[in-house]
Amino acid sequence: MWKTIVPAAAVLAAEAVIRRKINALPAETFPLRIGQRVQLRRAHNRGLLCSKFARKPRAAAALQTASAAALAAVAAVCACRRGGTALQIGMGLMLGGALANLIERWARGSVTDYVYLPRAVIPFFRRIIWNAADLSILTGCTTAVIALLCEEL
Repeated sequence: MWKTIVPAAAVLAAEAVIRRKINALPAETFPLRIGQRVQLRRAHNRGLLCSKFARKPRAAAALQTASAAALAAVAAVCACRRGGTALQIGMGLMLGGALANLIERWARGSVTDYVYLPRAVIPFFRRIIWNAADLSILTGCTTAVIALLCEEL
């Protein structure tokens, strides 16, 4: 169980600190270059999935709440059935990222995104601004899928 809870708690704590610092910076600070391929920008996303539902923030919040609840249930099943370490860590990363975004959406009405990759190799990543919680969800999902595929072998 701790293999799921620790990563989730770490993501929640890290994202809370990062967002507090990003939101405290004055607007003229942005965009802030970090190397050649990364910029910090501050965007408050009222929608989901690249601003879908931005004009329907209550629907976005309801959908995000339902998906986080479903993810929490799946994570609990994986933790209780004593799934492999990689699967439990992956579920924890996904859960932590989902809860971090959900808590901010409930508190602010939007989610703060701040990482922009204008020179990303994959064109899709040049169109979006994301945050550490989103990266945690992506990493956790990839880890869990690989763990499940390896479990099947």
